[in-house]
Amino acid sequence: MITSTMILTVSALALFLVNWRQNGEHIEGLKQGVILLLQTLTLIVGAFILAGLIEVLMPVEFVRSWLSAEAGIRGIFLGTIGGMLLAVGPYAAFPIIASIMASGAGLATIIATVTSWCLLGMSKLPYETAFLGAGFVIKKTLISIPFCLLAGFIAYALEILFL
Repeated sequence: MITSTMILTVSALALFLVNWRQNGEHIEGLKQGVILLLQTLTLIVGAFILAGLIEVLMPVEFVRSWLSAEAGIRGIFLGTIGGMLLAVGPYAAFPIIASIMASGAGLATIIATVTSWCLLGMSKLPYETAFLGAGFVIKKTLISIPFCLLAGFIAYALEILFL
């Protein structure tokens, strides 16, 4: 987490300085950043609270039996289904997935969940259907499910072989 914070801080400072030297709009950039923070702050705080509650309330035995590395294929399938049903944006999805990981879910389950959320997330379904049509959504879903499972199986194999 410290490395990510350092990279973001250095990147923001570099862009601030470049913007300041090129066109003097650095103050406008800071204002836009603060506006975005204020618009998303309640969502982020809510997502972190939800993630913390999930981490505390998720029974250890459930995680061990159904989501851990020992769960194997069952965890991969549950991760794929869970990612698809996780109908929230990235501000909420990643804290929730991180809390499931912190509760003891295996690497394969987490990778299947993230892959499924990206490819099959229900939050995108209305937009995809409206703009691309139901036929496309059905085909995309049928093609994407094996990729989510495959990502989980590859992670499972790597976890067994190297971790």
